[in-house]
Amino acid sequence: MANHPTPPNAPALARRWWGAPALAGLLLLAIWALATGWPGPILADDANQGRLSVALPIPRQDAPIQQTFRPAWDGLSEVELLLVRHAVAGRPAGTFTLTLLDDTGREVTHQTYDTATLQHNQPLVLRFPPQRQAAGRTYTLVLGGDAANNVTAWGYDLDVYAGGELRLPGREANQPGAPQELYFATRYQLNWPTALASLARMLGHNLALFLLALALISLPGALLLTFGAQQLPALPGRGVWWAVALALGLAVWPLLWYWLTLLGGRWYGWLLWLLLGGGWLLLAGRWGRVTWWQMRAGRRPALAGWWRRVDWWLVGLLLLGLAVRLLAVRQLAFAPWVDASRHALITTLMVQHGQTLSGYEPLLPVDQFPYHFGFHTIPAGLTLMLSPAGVAALPNLLLMLGQLLNALVPLSMYAAGRLLTRRRGVGLLAAFLVALPFFFPGYFVTWGRLTQLTGLVLLPLLLALTWLVVRGGRGWQRCWWVVGLLAAGLLLIHVRVFLVYVPFAGLVWLLSLGRHGRRLLAAAGLALLLVAPRLVEFSRYTRSTGLLGGAGEGYNDFPLDYVRTGWERYFLWLAAAGLVLTVVGLWRRRAWAMLPLTLAVWMALVLGLLSGRVPGLPAVWLINLNSAYIMLFVPLGLGLAAVAGRVWRWLGGQHWLLQMLAYAPAGALLGALLLFGGRQQITILNPTTVLARPADLAGLDWVAANVPADATVAVNSWRWLGSSWAGSDGGAWLLPLTGRATTTPPADYIYSRELARQVAQFNETAEVMDWRSPAGAEWLRSQGVSYIFVGQRGGFFDPAALARNPALALRYSYDGVFIFAVP
Repeated sequence: MANHPTPPNAPALARRWWGAPALAGLLLLAIWALATGWPGPILADDANQGRLSVALPIPRQDAPIQQTFRPAWDGLSEVELLLVRHAVAGRPAGTFTLTLLDDTGREVTHQTYDTATLQHNQPLVLRFPPQRQAAGRTYTLVLGGDAANNVTAWGYDLDVYAGGELRLPGREANQPGAPQELYFATRYQLNWPTALASLARMLGHNLALFLLALALISLPGALLLTFGAQQLPALPGRGVWWAVALALGLAVWPLLWYWLTLLGGRWYGWLLWLLLGGGWLLLAGRWGRVTWWQMRAGRRPALAGWWRRVDWWLVGLLLLGLAVRLLAVRQLAFAPWVDASRHALITTLMVQHGQTLSGYEPLLPVDQFPYHFGFHTIPAGLTLMLSPAGVAALPNLLLMLGQLLNALVPLSMYAAGRLLTRRRGVGLLAAFLVALPFFFPGYFVTWGRLTQLTGLVLLPLLLALTWLVVRGGRGWQRCWWVVGLLAAGLLLIHVRVFLVYVPFAGLVWLLSLGRHGRRLLAAAGLALLLVAPRLVEFSRYTRSTGLLGGAGEGYNDFPLDYVRTGWERYFLWLAAAGLVLTVVGLWRRRAWAMLPLTLAVWMALVLGLLSGRVPGLPAVWLINLNSAYIMLFVPLGLGLAAVAGRVWRWLGGQHWLLQMLAYAPAGALLGALLLFGGRQQITILNPTTVLARPADLAGLDWVAANVPADATVAVNSWRWLGSSWAGSDGGAWLLPLTGRATTTPPADYIYSRELARQVAQFNETAEVMDWRSPAGAEWLRSQGVSYIFVGQRGGFFDPAALARNPALALRYSYDGVFIFAVP
């Protein structure tokens, strides 16, 4: 009797062709998005002349005002200015006009406004179709009006914009007291050619840095996993292996730096190159030898079977995550916000000493170092290897390294999800959520929180391996030493992340009824042994710096703004729904429910302990609800992915028609998350946190070349946190990049009470000083100041006022950056 193949049944077809309805849902979403314009174009600032001091003359049809400008980016689509409306009683309403001309004289757009509809100090935006070939061309904005016009715009009475000039009717713009620049901003629409060209440029400049950083970071972990393989169970797949190697590397490098320092040694660039080359040659030899043995035995080499389809999906997701993160910082030259300059200061000192720090000498008179240094071992090592003679490239290195680490968080989430559930799909979903649609960790770039971000690369894997040591099989219990290394490294990288991790370890042990406590205790013992000297130092620092003291009013408020951002509240609603399913699963004694339940209890426990409402646990400066909430994307992503994976498995056992009906909206949802997430990550930067701008780089170079090494430079600052002051423009980077003392150093000056008092006194006086008066210059001399640095963003040092002070001498002026000498 002949054998005939059995035709596949409907459920089998549904499982085989589930991608068809998912793709259909994705295509329908794409069609809808194109039809509605969702999620909208990406607009970004280009030229931004943000200083104002005087009102421009009222423009007339026969006496127009012109401002030229030169876009740096294609896609010019908006020009914004700030109006001045003069109140003229009894005059009928007139008209105010704006015209934009390109470099050929072609009219791009023309708008006429009824002055009765315009208000004083009203921002007015001139919109027009994107100019696709705008970069480098000169455009002219023409302000006009009829005889009854009473509207003009704000300007500035000093030349602060290098890309164009202001042309006034009837008199020269350089006449004393006359406006010399229009207060304006231009914006461009990011298009695909511009985005791809920007990516190519950034990768061309930084690809070698990325590869070197990955090789340096992963080397210790790769060595431990390769030569300690007999002490570990087989890791499931290439992605998990590399994630664990990177996490171990991030943990081990701080330990190596710290213990070498304790032993009296130091790092050099040549030594790091020797270790890097020798280490990877050793690994290549080991892998080659194992492969040769396997081939000789007639077996397929283990390395040959590592690349699976899931690995390609993972690599694509990681590259996409890196791409959108690079696009987010395409216009930056410095990492944003206050923490960035302190990271530069610590890195500079570690490069100078080749060791971890016990103080900030010689750059600051601070004889203690309470800050965590684990992250800084990576940029310090890279700087020693690439430019041991100086730190001029440090701003770009910190910016790019931060985005690389941010892009590695999805890899860590993938590995954790796969280890915890043994499901590739769960790992991919967890990685996808943090790579694109989640607000965190992408938003870390806007704060320059590089230390906490580095700790969050470790945290998912530390959670997963802690879980497996306590609840996994016998093979996983042998991973206790990996948990110990990761925990020790995490403590040196970021204390807050470590403090958030500790309740998880205790909770897992309790929910497991004390099982395998000896392994967990051994991991804790190893971690304590490795960091014991640092804990002794830290206990002394907490007493002297007040880190465990009470927090100020509002410091521990719950960050509701984060919940309202993007789609964060929807993810929290999904988490609540997932918790209901988890409780049902737990009631039915399903083993899978224990993981999401533990993550939920851990989240609630951490937030509860930090709320300041638990008796005996008051709110402290060391950690607050804000710093904890921004880490909770880790349990949120893992929990959502785990529950979604269980729902997907349940769906696979249902009627094939139900499966097919569910796959289409799943594809549409995935597409929506992809589109929304990509746009969110590209636009995630908060412009108010961008303190130092690209134009400041040239000014810093001028200081390094022309200002005496023992000079003190006055810089702009603002009251940042409590009574602490922080630099408000590129002047914040003067000390780490040039070594020149400043009136407001990076934030670590607060570790010296005397220095903090001096900084506060100087800034409180400088903030209210009349800088047009020679008395201001005399006061600066009495403070030991010999130069003033004014960055493009600026602050209380108004360059127009300084330029009118006869006791000051202008030494440098370009594109809004000014340097004055105090003779």
